[in-house]
Amino acid sequence: MKLQTTLIASAILAASGTASADFIGIYAGAERWNYDLDGYVNSGDQNVDLNQDLGFKDSDDNTYYVAFEHPIPFLPNIKVQQNNLEGSAVGNASKTFTFDGVVFAEGSELTSGYDFSHTDYTLYYELLDNWVNLDLGLTAKEFDGFTEINYTATTGVVGSRLNFKGTVPTIYGKAQFDLPFTGLRTGAIVNIGEKSGDKISDIKAYVAYEGDSGFGVELGYRTFDVEFDNFDSLASDIKIDGIYAGFTLHL
Repeated sequence: MKLQTTLIASAILAASGTASADFIGIYAGAERWNYDLDGYVNSGDQNVDLNQDLGFKDSDDNTYYVAFEHPIPFLPNIKVQQNNLEGSAVGNASKTFTFDGVVFAEGSELTSGYDFSHTDYTLYYELLDNWVNLDLGLTAKEFDGFTEINYTATTGVVGSRLNFKGTVPTIYGKAQFDLPFTGLRTGAIVNIGEKSGDKISDIKAYVAYEGDSGFGVELGYRTFDVEFDNFDSLASDIKIDGIYAGFTLHL
């Protein structure tokens, strides 16, 4: 998928070589997201609460993206975004449960970790491009992560690390309103999709400012819901939400 994205981007840039640079846009950004984590994971007979059983609370992580826009009407624009979502915690089991075939007793001290990091590959078209901007397309959210739960016994560390890997397609939409002559803008980006009972909802709303140099700042709120039915043997119903801030660049 990464190679395909690179080839598509190269083809677009090559095909657009005769066009004026004013018609080609490169957008990049880096964000720091402070979020709360709620919900459960399941790979056994009971739901495992991320807060009450595993001790997870709020966390911070980074998001990076780059997008290429061009003047060829029948070819989509491209955006690639890396979403880092990983953490660890120590908690005490509020009940006895089984996760991935391993039994964890009530009251046990648990050391846990998760990695829900994923890469978004988005192809989209600009339907409006003036002081009102509207984009519509498709995103493939590619996961390659894990959920891990351990406890320490007299014989050593006992536990399970459940790896999961797969892709969930979503519909991508972006609406943005620019306040003319000020550099100020506000907008929202939505990714919603489902595959074989695995559901994703990724929504953010923001306000931003971009100066004449192309550098800008952005502040917003993002909510990310992951409802896996049986994603590589992992079930989940997790909500991750909070405020983010970042820097942007438009060339």
